[in-house]
Amino acid sequence: MDNKNAFNDRMVKLIGIPVLGLFIPNISGLITNHLYSYPWLLVHYAYFTFLSFTIWQGNVWLMHFIRKKYIWSFQQYHKIIVSLFLVNIVYSGAISLLLLTIWKTFSREPAGHEGPMINAMLIIIIAACFITNIYEIIFLNREREDSRSTVEQLNIAKAQAELEALKNQIDPHFIFNSLNTLSFLITRDPQNARLYNDTLAKVYRYILSNKEKDLVLLKEEIEFISNYFYLLKIRFGEAINMIIEITDLASEDFLIPPISMQALVENAIKHNEFNDKIPLFINVSISANYAIVKNVINPRTYAAPTSRIGLGNLDNRYKLITKRNIIIENNFKTFTVKLPIIKF
Repeated sequence: MDNKNAFNDRMVKLIGIPVLGLFIPNISGLITNHLYSYPWLLVHYAYFTFLSFTIWQGNVWLMHFIRKKYIWSFQQYHKIIVSLFLVNIVYSGAISLLLLTIWKTFSREPAGHEGPMINAMLIIIIAACFITNIYEIIFLNREREDSRSTVEQLNIAKAQAELEALKNQIDPHFIFNSLNTLSFLITRDPQNARLYNDTLAKVYRYILSNKEKDLVLLKEEIEFISNYFYLLKIRFGEAINMIIEITDLASEDFLIPPISMQALVENAIKHNEFNDKIPLFINVSISANYAIVKNVINPRTYAAPTSRIGLGNLDNRYKLITKRNIIIENNFKTFTVKLPIIKF
């Protein structure tokens, strides 16, 4: 059970366990009180309290184990609940039979006392199922609240990502530079002008068609980042270079949040000084379920203004969508970001 779903049931146990230890043997007729002195009664009820604790805590541990071991979904929920109660019944019945049999060997109860023992076992099993049901209701309520909170956070993160994507779509500098480049190519190189225009259309089409999605194929993101970098390459020429060491075969079985690599390439362009003599090198690769974007560091003399969203927003999106964090490594020579990718 995750810590965030854990709750403090200490007070419930402090009251409930002794109460069960007191009432179960009396309700079932298991113990004949007048056969024992008061000190021995205390010993017997302490034993029944220990029995109650073993049953109660054991069932709680079993619930935690099962909820950790299996992926919970609405499709499998009924099967898992049935399995959970079967495990509780078997555990409660076996432990109560063992401990009650041990108790009977040193008790003063008359022979032929099987009826009260069976009654006690049935009461214990019913109580265990009831307690399990109460815990399950509490767990489900906690998970529902956590899920609701996660959905709200994800919606906020998606809204921020959409705002950032929208900003990229209408960024006057990007549009101005793209149109200037296109205008130059039309007059000097009409053939490449058409390719540039088609690539620019692909970039914006990808942003518009995927901004609502949580995950896309890594292969599609690689194609997008290649098109995006082509636009930058036409503008900056030999001052920037990017090597993609991911084959189609390596990328077709993985998912990644959309426009995540573009944010890293844009980050490298924004924060580094580069020219034809000292070009900026960006490397994109894949290793151990991570897509890795690495660039050499050559800080700008005058730092560019940074976005409030940036890498922090990218990391938040990853935590909400994949339950994993991005990994940032800066050794002052290279800047590396590892993006978790999901195999499907």
